[in-house]
Amino acid sequence: MVISGTRPETIKLAPVIRAFDRGRCPRPVVVNSGQHPTAVQRSLEEFGLHADCTLPSIHSTFNLATAVRQLERNIRSALLQYRPRFVLVQGDTSTAYAGARAAAAEGCVVAHIEAGLRTAYAAEPFPEEWFRRRITSHADLHFVPTPGSRANLLAEGVDPAAVHLVGNTGIDSLRLVLEEIRGEPVRTPGNPRQVAVTLHRRENWDENADVICDALLDLAARRPDLSFLLPVHPNPRIARRISRKLGAHPCFSLVEPMRYREFVTQAAGSALIVSDSGGIQEEAPHLGVPLLVPRSCTERPEALATGFVRLVDVSRQSIVREALDLLAQPRREAVPFGPQAPFGDGFAALRIIEVIEALAAEPLAA
Repeated sequence: MVISGTRPETIKLAPVIRAFDRGRCPRPVVVNSGQHPTAVQRSLEEFGLHADCTLPSIHSTFNLATAVRQLERNIRSALLQYRPRFVLVQGDTSTAYAGARAAAAEGCVVAHIEAGLRTAYAAEPFPEEWFRRRITSHADLHFVPTPGSRANLLAEGVDPAAVHLVGNTGIDSLRLVLEEIRGEPVRTPGNPRQVAVTLHRRENWDENADVICDALLDLAARRPDLSFLLPVHPNPRIARRISRKLGAHPCFSLVEPMRYREFVTQAAGSALIVSDSGGIQEEAPHLGVPLLVPRSCTERPEALATGFVRLVDVSRQSIVREALDLLAQPRREAVPFGPQAPFGDGFAALRIIEVIEALAAEPLAA
């Protein structure tokens, strides 16, 4: 069983679901957890996939603890219906945590994809870091994207035999999309004066969203030649503030969430990306576009090491200063896909399937 609850999860799980078709294991049961059901459905469709089971939607007014409890109950009902041997969860979302808890309670083999990411702070950012560390305690298989994430788990005492260095499955999806885009005979040119922006993380809700929007307005005033493309996350906690701050400004285009291929195309043609997303930190080096990350810390130090990604404090002055500096630098060549790439070569899903197939071939314990 593969469980997904958000758009980023689905983008990173799609290559794994598709890779089952190339192997010996039967196609997995794909579960839409109900966390962001419409976004999951649309993202699956974009990759030619569908959910076998869509659980009841989690109400947007639920607080985090209530939402996790409801997700766990609903996922447990799916586990009792389908009785999978292996359950795959991805990343650090409410769905991943609830899925890992429910699957462990039902005696399933829990496989955590994108395991081992850590910041230096046990509760920052919350709840992602909190979820990551607790999913580790429930997981039997840890599919890590980088040597650093492997080292994190070994330092925490995880059995080395349970840790598998495979790369990041999000790079699998990015590689496939870029091959499609770059293989087209005619491609709409990018906008070298466009800034692509995404904001959605809990740490940037409310006042931080205002600060970031004010910084973007300051940047627009300093660089009136720039245009800003901002797909607005549906969460009203951030969407309302973005609309109120930026909606009337002529330099800002506020749009509905984009399909993955469309966003990659727009981001690849931009002069700068400003985003608090984890996945875009992995993608930006392969797009060859500088990325400014308004956050206090990151669980992806490998992205910082590429020189394409820069962490910045959430303050108006810092964001504007760093954005202007990145915009002034010459465009660099994108990082190629290959063994030396920071998050893998784009074939992580096949490695995951190989491990699961080998374990599936073993007889069940008495």
